[in-house]
Amino acid sequence: MKSRSALFVSVSLMALVAMILGACGTAPTPTEAPAPVVTEAPPAEPVGCGAEGTIIIAYDGDIDHVEPMEFRSIAGYDATANLYEPLIQQELVDQGDGVFIGSEKFIGAGAESYEVSADGTVYTFHLRKDAKFADGTPITANDYYYTLKRALEGPGYITLLTGFMAVSSMDQVEVVDDYTLKITASQPAALAEIILSFQVLGAVSEATATAHATADDPWAETFFRTNSNSSGPYIITSWNAGVEYVFEPNPNYWRGSEYFHNCKVIFRVVPDATTREQLLRAGDVDVALGVPYGDLKELEANPDIKIYHVPTTRVYHAGMNQLQKPFDDVRVRKAMSMVVPYQAIIDNVIYGYGANPGSPIAAGMVTHTDEFFTYDQGTVDEAKALLAEAGYPNGFTVDLVVPQEDQARVDSATWIQSGAATIGVTVNVNALPIAQFNGLLDGMDENSKHNLPFYIFEWYSWGNDPAFQFTWNFKCGQWTNYSNVCNEELEQIITDLTLSRDPAEREELSKRGQEIVVQEEVPWIYLYAPEWVIATRSNVSGIALFNDLTLRYAFLGKK
Repeated sequence: MKSRSALFVSVSLMALVAMILGACGTAPTPTEAPAPVVTEAPPAEPVGCGAEGTIIIAYDGDIDHVEPMEFRSIAGYDATANLYEPLIQQELVDQGDGVFIGSEKFIGAGAESYEVSADGTVYTFHLRKDAKFADGTPITANDYYYTLKRALEGPGYITLLTGFMAVSSMDQVEVVDDYTLKITASQPAALAEIILSFQVLGAVSEATATAHATADDPWAETFFRTNSNSSGPYIITSWNAGVEYVFEPNPNYWRGSEYFHNCKVIFRVVPDATTREQLLRAGDVDVALGVPYGDLKELEANPDIKIYHVPTTRVYHAGMNQLQKPFDDVRVRKAMSMVVPYQAIIDNVIYGYGANPGSPIAAGMVTHTDEFFTYDQGTVDEAKALLAEAGYPNGFTVDLVVPQEDQARVDSATWIQSGAATIGVTVNVNALPIAQFNGLLDGMDENSKHNLPFYIFEWYSWGNDPAFQFTWNFKCGQWTNYSNVCNEELEQIITDLTLSRDPAEREELSKRGQEIVVQEEVPWIYLYAPEWVIATRSNVSGIALFNDLTLRYAFLGKK
């Protein structure tokens, strides 16, 4: 295994971004109600846009803002996914039955085409000459240059990602002409295309930003929190915070009107799950998100409702802090892993809508293997023997902290509790409000180490790649390394995985990394990798998802 030096900026702070890009944290709470959106050149009401052409979605969360380079709520990311057009995007693959899923192949979006140099360091993008912002002005290489400059030099969080591209300076970005942009990485980086496809690098209009910038706000962040001169397929034509938002097709979007399967999408905020289901049954909404797993079978039996479920690489796990007793002994961590009733959790917590991941690199992510997950074959006697060797022949007592708003995690905790009791371990389930849970999870001791011993968390990376999973969760000193894993061999694997573009080498690296995490370090008890579930009226189709699991509205239509 050859060694590489990590020449990009240290990623010790990069884990901060995973609160959103990992889709694993609580959505930020808006500090104030946003002002009404001002949309440049709003279109006239589409001809014939009635109920048959309007899609109403009942969301379980609210949009806090739409500034593309600031942390925002999950609903906010759904919005910006439809407002901003990156240079490239995943190629969508028709899964059948009206479902389209992003593949590992990338195709042009804002760029009509692109090339990568033979040594994997120079990316040349040829932009579409017919692409325009919502106000009708052309989208040029200068706008993408400005977007990258905003990412690298602005006050947002995107600089935490650009290191994965081996890009740390605008000296590495060149406007060749109005429709050609060149990016030169410091060295080959496996994740460059993935990062460049993220919605957070969708084109921002330099002219619009300049017009609304101030001395105190040079990047016009305040303006972009509630406004967008869209480069993507939709514009927001109505903003009623906490109630509903109206998205309509961008009249200047380069793909043209034939791209859209609807003429309007209404984003309706419905926090209560029971209410969302009632609205769906009655036909008052076309789509409902956040339906509890326990209700899905009943809904599937309704001929007027269709349940779409798509496998994801989201990994729910019980984390064990390696610097806190009793979990500072790997034998304790292995013993606890042996007595969890894994199948009961799949059957009774997520009701079969998912599977046990068996690894931090879940099925569906390149290089996944579950060959090192053997804990479901362990016995109570083996687990008791490990506890005795570790100095706990009579077991111990520990609190397991979970967010009370997530019923699936609360239910999982009770199954862990019952399994641990078989080896004399008393697990007290401590269900707390999400804000308090997050405060404890993020808490650190005087040595800047996380100090919550036992918790249930989940992790999902926008970038469907093992380098992201290993970096965010197991890199020494990472802010989201809540179990305080620090393994010298794994550190080198993470660096090599991030930079290598050789599939065979990456496969070998990831496999060894999974072996270290699952069998040698054992920081997680693997609970479930749930499917992404969406409930719709039976006449609705066109579920299109990239790796960020945000709905692409243009595909939604009615039969």
